[in-house]
Amino acid sequence: MAADVIEYGWRRFAVTVAVILGAVLEIVDTTIVNVALPNIQGNVGATRDEGAFIVTGYIVANVIVIPLSPWLQRRFGRRQYFFASIVIFTAASAMCGLSHDLWSLVFWRVVQGTGGGGLLSQAQAILRETYPKELQGTAQGIFALGAIVGPTLGPLMGGLITDNASWEWCFFVNLPIGVLSATLTALFLRNPAPPKKLPIDGVGLACLAMGLGSLQYVLDQGQEKDWFGDELIVRLSIVALTGIVAFVVWELRFAKQPMVD
Repeated sequence: MAADVIEYGWRRFAVTVAVILGAVLEIVDTTIVNVALPNIQGNVGATRDEGAFIVTGYIVANVIVIPLSPWLQRRFGRRQYFFASIVIFTAASAMCGLSHDLWSLVFWRVVQGTGGGGLLSQAQAILRETYPKELQGTAQGIFALGAIVGPTLGPLMGGLITDNASWEWCFFVNLPIGVLSATLTALFLRNPAPPKKLPIDGVGLACLAMGLGSLQYVLDQGQEKDWFGDELIVRLSIVALTGIVAFVVWELRFAKQPMVD
């Protein structure tokens, strides 16, 4: 009995470390890159408007993936999905650091955002299932600490890295943290339920991507482009409204097994 308690205690600690590291990676990366963005733009030869895609591409991918996370974890298993998210995020971080032209960097930032979307959205659920009922307050406190520390450290780390190294290290700094988190996840995280073979709701996915992706671009770039004074913002606003309304109607009325419940 004592050995079981010790083993469970170590597993809980390892899962907590893995989850918090994954969540911090997702939160810190955004703020680090925001600080380093002027240096990145200068090094890849991007204008201010072009450089905005480095941040916007990541956020758009994040926003699309987060609502899909419950379906993905049911389809593939929570451990497999969280592990894959860390691996995708870490590998994409390496490729971002190795990219030296704008559109390669934007592409890998989108891939990185796809992996990052599964980290923050699953972290809180994993902690809730890892800790017993009487320790739920502790679990939420640990998650809140990571959520607060991440944005605080990001600008400081971004400034230090940019001043003392090069912008590539804003991405390379993720690698050891990602490897450690992935290793602990593979060894200690367990699935709350076995994966299920669920059909892909293609129409719902397309509407969600079109609606939320367009909306996020409008919200992110509207201030810079004078909102509805810009023709692209107007068009994407229409696309966003159409996509979101179509998504809600499809999921509620027509989808046999909706991707988002």
